[in-house]
Amino acid sequence: MMSRTGVLHAMRTGVDMNHRLDLPDLLNARDVGGLPLIDGGVTRVGVLMRCETPDLLTPEGIRRLSGTYGVRHVLDLRSDREGLPLVEWEGITRHRLPLLGRRSALAADRAAVGDVSAGQTEGLDLDDDIDLGNVDVHGAGLLYMRMAERGRDSYVRSLEILAGDGGVPALVHCTAGKDRTGILVALLLSVAGVEREAIIEDYTRTEEHLVEMFERIDRLPRQPRIDPAHPVAPAMRGAARESIDTFLSVLAERHGSAADFLLKAGAAPDHLETWRRTIRGQ
Repeated sequence: MMSRTGVLHAMRTGVDMNHRLDLPDLLNARDVGGLPLIDGGVTRVGVLMRCETPDLLTPEGIRRLSGTYGVRHVLDLRSDREGLPLVEWEGITRHRLPLLGRRSALAADRAAVGDVSAGQTEGLDLDDDIDLGNVDVHGAGLLYMRMAERGRDSYVRSLEILAGDGGVPALVHCTAGKDRTGILVALLLSVAGVEREAIIEDYTRTEEHLVEMFERIDRLPRQPRIDPAHPVAPAMRGAARESIDTFLSVLAERHGSAADFLLKAGAAPDHLETWRRTIRGQ
C-alpha cells in the first residue's frame, strides 16, 4: 500500500493511484513509485517512470513530462535508427542507450537493428539453448536474460545517469516499454529491495492496454515489427507474468542478485547505493 506521503505526492504530480501518468498520447506510461519494499515502506513517487515509445507524444505531452512530472533525463533503450530521430526537448536530456543495436544489411532508410525485442528475428542467434522458433512465455524470460547480458553496458550506463547529480526524475523507454525497459526496471527495483511479486505486477500492468498500444505503435514509421505469424510473436508481444518471473529466477541462478549482476557488468558500488537511497527516499 502507498504511504500517505506517497499518496499526497502522487496527487500533486498527476500520477493516479494505479501509477499511471496523465499522458493521453501513451497507454503504458507509469511511475514505479509506491511499490512495497521487502523491509517495509514503499518506493518514492516521482523518481523513475517508464513508457512505450515517445514517438507517440504530442508537443503537449512532452511539455507535461518536464512541467508536470519534472523529468530531467530520458533513457532510450531502442536500437540505432529504430523510431524517429531524436530531437531536443526543452529542459530534458535524452540519452540513446541501445541495448543490442546489432545492425543488419538493410537499406539506410529502414530500421536495421537485429534486435528480437524490437521485432528483428531473422538470422538472430541469442543463445544456442534458445530456439526462436519455439519460444513460449518462459522462453521469453530466457531471452530477457540473454538480452540483459549482451546489453549490460547500457544498463550500467543507465544506473550511472540515475545515480548522478540531477539524474532523477527520469523516464526509461524502448518501443513497447515492456521488454528492454522491463528488464532494466526489474533490475533497478530488485536492487532497491522491492518485493518480487510487486516487480512482477509492475511488469504485467502492460497487459492492460497492450492490444491498443501495439495498434498505435504499428502505425508509426521506422518501427520494427514482429511478423504475427512468427512463432516468437505471441510471447514477445505479450507481458505474461511467467516471462518476468522466469527472468528473475534465471538472474538469481546465474548471477546471485541484480546488484551482483550489475557489479560484474562494471557498475560502481556507490552508484548502486545512491540509487537505493534515492528510490527508497533515504
